[in-house]
Amino acid sequence: MSRPTSTFAPYMAALRHGTGKLWRNLSGPFSRLKLGHSRPKPFHVAPLKLTLGRSKTRDAIIRGQFSYAGQDLDVGVQGDPWTIAVPSTNFARWLHSFVWLEDMLGHKSEKGHARVRGLIDGWVMTYGEWNDFAWTPDMLGERLFYWLAFWSPALGQDAESGVAEKRRASALRQLKALRQSYARTSAGLPRLRAAAAITLGGARLVSNSQGYLPRGLDWLDDEIERQILPDGGHVSRSPAQTAEALKILLMLDQILQERGVEGSRAMSRAIDRLAPIVSLFQHSDGGLAVFQGGNAVDATTVKALLAAAPGTPKPFGYCPHTGYQRIALGETTLIIDTGKAPPQPFDTQTHLAPLAFELSTKSGRLIVSCGWNETQPAVWRRPVRAAAAHSTLILDDRSPGRLLPLGWKTKYLGEAVQLEPGPVKASRKEQDSGVWLEAFHEGYRRDYGLCHRRRLFIAKLGDDIRGEDSLYLPLGSEPLRRDQIPFDIRFHIHPDVRVSLSQDQASALLVQDGKTGWRFRTDGGPLRIEDSVYLAEGHKPVKTKQLVISGQAYGDSDGESRTNRVRWSFRELKARES
Repeated sequence: MSRPTSTFAPYMAALRHGTGKLWRNLSGPFSRLKLGHSRPKPFHVAPLKLTLGRSKTRDAIIRGQFSYAGQDLDVGVQGDPWTIAVPSTNFARWLHSFVWLEDMLGHKSEKGHARVRGLIDGWVMTYGEWNDFAWTPDMLGERLFYWLAFWSPALGQDAESGVAEKRRASALRQLKALRQSYARTSAGLPRLRAAAAITLGGARLVSNSQGYLPRGLDWLDDEIERQILPDGGHVSRSPAQTAEALKILLMLDQILQERGVEGSRAMSRAIDRLAPIVSLFQHSDGGLAVFQGGNAVDATTVKALLAAAPGTPKPFGYCPHTGYQRIALGETTLIIDTGKAPPQPFDTQTHLAPLAFELSTKSGRLIVSCGWNETQPAVWRRPVRAAAAHSTLILDDRSPGRLLPLGWKTKYLGEAVQLEPGPVKASRKEQDSGVWLEAFHEGYRRDYGLCHRRRLFIAKLGDDIRGEDSLYLPLGSEPLRRDQIPFDIRFHIHPDVRVSLSQDQASALLVQDGKTGWRFRTDGGPLRIEDSVYLAEGHKPVKTKQLVISGQAYGDSDGESRTNRVRWSFRELKARES
């Protein structure tokens, strides 16, 4: 459905450049949608028990200060952001998604509740009928999920007032729009959240709930089957998205229980499977690993999610369908990616870095990847998906796989994977002395004829980690080339860790929290230190360092020669050594 350029373009340009007023609630062809103007009765009261909000963000919004991705908007204690200039389109998306309700309503605060009612009522007055930008299917699903999940007690306290009736009418109008446009929501979490929002609508409505509750549960079951793998991981293979899927289902399950509505068996089983996988992704600091485009979900959030899950979720050593191995010995945790790219259309955030690992100790994170989160500058989004942004081996400065080149295909398919970085296989052996892990991938075989094999050993006390990376020609294969091919093995270091190189360039000292030391050694090299960045936290890249071992591998080697094999180790320094 098109809009006349003469009325729409100025608002589009104004928001894009942050110099004019945000889109107003324009009348026109959109108002002809058959969404109706119902006057729903007060919604069912069903408070949410799961609390994940940050009081610092809540207090700032109460003061009228909105902050996202390093951009700020101050509207004052009595103001709202709905009719004034906003810093960027991304900032506007964040505002209209109402994801910040989790901070405002995650903890009991009458002042926060009153502020939320005012902000939502202001939004209803300006955008409650229709708006091209704010009523896209994905944004409808996200906004309604948070509105309906946190409806009581904050949004239902003035249930008999006229303004509350308008609030409910807008929610119902949006529910109808979401039900009509559900098939156009983006694949993955946006569609899972949209199905949960429609289900929540059915749980909240006093009348006509049958138009939403059964359909929402059916759609939710369909998405659970598509998105939650048999071992409990999310199809994206992202630890952060796995945690988000668990949060969506836990919040919905709590509301349904409060309403006395039984959720589906599929939802219950998904929650039971998701929680242990979230636990598997935990580092020693309690937060999540940052594989596959996920941010470092903080320990407080992870703890709350696992506490809300039934039983006591415990991590296991590996998840064969999601494709990760976890070794936790002593106070050391190593997590390694041994999976393949997810299928389309769930691969638009996939990183091309098989056998990349992250390492944490009692003092925090030691070895990481560059990471990513949605508040970082968009210019970094594609580069950090390359293998070089991870702690793994990179052959000829190329990733073992390819993304679709930017162009008309990515316009319609997103930045999907064109060539998968695999297949990948792994095996492990647990002994009294420690855990052995061997994994390999064939991502370089097509272009170079070589496979990458990574062997790891972690001693039972977690104070001795040994690794070996090799490039080998599979038995019985004809070499594609016989000359030498350059490679790098990269170890990205967390920004909190200090690193210094030895004079012989064969070892390095890594110091955590100013007192815990680790010695890195290698028989390859020379070893060097290069600049790196960390984007898994905050809204701008944080400078850090990486250790790099470089070499030249022969294309016809069995992987046992010095040219094609590099050994390395991390050993904790004891008091007498430091």
